[in-house]
Amino acid sequence: MRSPADMDIVQIDISTKCHLKCSNCTRLIPHQPSRDDMKVETFERAVKSMDGWDGPNKVIGVIAGEPTLHSEFEQISRRFSELWGGPLTGNGKLPIKDFNRFATERLFDRSTGRGLWTSLGQGFYKHYETIMEVYGHWNTNTHEVGGQHQALLVTRDDYCKTTGMSSEQWEKNRDNCWVQGMWSATINDKGAYFCEVAGAIDRLYFNGSHAWPVEHGWWQRKPEDFKDQLDLCNLCGLAQPGPSQLDVLERDIISEQHVAKLKEIGSPAVKKGKYELYDGALHTQKRAVETRDNYVGQEGRRVGIGNPSSKPKKLSGVLVCVGYSSYLEQTLPTNVKLFDELIVVTSAEDTQTQELVKQHGAKLLISDRCFDDDHSFNKGRMLNDGLAALTDPDWVILTDADITLNADTRKFIMGHSFNPGCLYYTARNDHTPVENQHAKVNMEPNGYFQLFNPKAIAIRGRWPSPVSEEFCSAGGVDTWFCQQWPGDKRVAVPELAVDHFPSKSIGENWNGIGKTDFAGKWRQLGILTTRGFSTFLQMSQLPETVKLTDTLYGQSKVIPTADVNEYVKIVPTGLEFLGKPLGQSHIHVAYRA
Repeated sequence: MRSPADMDIVQIDISTKCHLKCSNCTRLIPHQPSRDDMKVETFERAVKSMDGWDGPNKVIGVIAGEPTLHSEFEQISRRFSELWGGPLTGNGKLPIKDFNRFATERLFDRSTGRGLWTSLGQGFYKHYETIMEVYGHWNTNTHEVGGQHQALLVTRDDYCKTTGMSSEQWEKNRDNCWVQGMWSATINDKGAYFCEVAGAIDRLYFNGSHAWPVEHGWWQRKPEDFKDQLDLCNLCGLAQPGPSQLDVLERDIISEQHVAKLKEIGSPAVKKGKYELYDGALHTQKRAVETRDNYVGQEGRRVGIGNPSSKPKKLSGVLVCVGYSSYLEQTLPTNVKLFDELIVVTSAEDTQTQELVKQHGAKLLISDRCFDDDHSFNKGRMLNDGLAALTDPDWVILTDADITLNADTRKFIMGHSFNPGCLYYTARNDHTPVENQHAKVNMEPNGYFQLFNPKAIAIRGRWPSPVSEEFCSAGGVDTWFCQQWPGDKRVAVPELAVDHFPSKSIGENWNGIGKTDFAGKWRQLGILTTRGFSTFLQMSQLPETVKLTDTLYGQSKVIPTADVNEYVKIVPTGLEFLGKPLGQSHIHVAYRA
């Protein structure tokens, strides 16, 4: 046996929740009478107790039934990253085609000192963004490829009586147990243990009465200090050559003494008859374990072929079309086929768009909020109305009426794993040149294609109205939206390049198309950058008053035009507005016509 001090992995067992009921589970999940989560403060104490244990190639693992089902998994994970190990990782931002390969690569990464033992499932998908950042090391097993789990619930007395093994040989095998020799000491909500299986047995049967206090240095105990925790081995058959069962059968092999104990505590699996009574004549296998991966299955796959746990569940789209029906007529027949739900937001007076939407089977939403507060065309409000109307959205694309999406968009997105914490964008191909437009705007995360997930930490606190409504036009709002994500979470996917029917010049229709009367309306005049002010409107002189709205924070201020330099300053890092640094973000400039 080993001291926990000599192990390269120590586990913190945070929950008895699981979406699986695997045969011979080492956490005894099918027999748990209740599903319980470790408290966050207990987890913090567990991590702090390991101070001094860390070293090269050492990992503290978060495990459970399925740890991602813990009701406060995100809080636990973020606290874990603060208390232990290296910096957050940059893993998993690009689309992943082969998730099994990715998970296998993570198995060999111990750089953060933080590990996750997971079977994927809904909890994993929910916390995908956090998992990618916090956990460098993954031990993934979805239990879909015929893994063998050795019978655990065979008592010492039952085993020796059935096999004729001497007590001396049983103890010799115990002292060379592959679980304790290859795997982990553990901390659960009851305390600390020299062996993870001993911890599960003690929790199930004895409410943790054998646990050590979770205090600094508990892990320095040597085998001679294990004392009464060794008694728990008398209830475990894993150290002995014994039978195994396919994990997917959801049926334990249990010896007679355990059956009585499990009935007494109200085991759900035993109540349902989901077990086989250990029988020497029937269960003749003498399994010997030599590798840590003994349970994965012959193929060695960590994630079953077609496992949906990390893949998008649904693809929705929202676009605003007011006065753009001539473009929508060309793009909608192609685009609508790519979505489970596509919402087109238009105004009450745009009947041509309304007819097109009904004709092609998209979902129509009528809103005139773009004109409220004397705004010429507040696109942000229309987008929020569309987003709020989505039904159970998962992945969402914001696009425009003059954009034809890539024909492979749906196939590509549904066939890859995307990080819900990222904003994905692609290239735009203009059918005709655009005056005064810099080429780089066609490969930026702009409003022609923004793929995101409402679960993203960047925006979820504002859902279902994540878009700024400060901008009086269609300009600036998409820039503000993309900048809610950190730069390293804006990810290009060039495979999804779109086609664009552009206007003649940049900004031509940002204040609304086909309008001639802007009297009394707030209208975008241009933009302000570190290079100065540029306008796309033909004016003989600047207005006396302007409204400035920055595209990073969405702060707005109406000021005399002559006082711009008092509010906007150029600093070494870029612009500064209302006391906040904007970096290279620009400022939307509007005036009341």
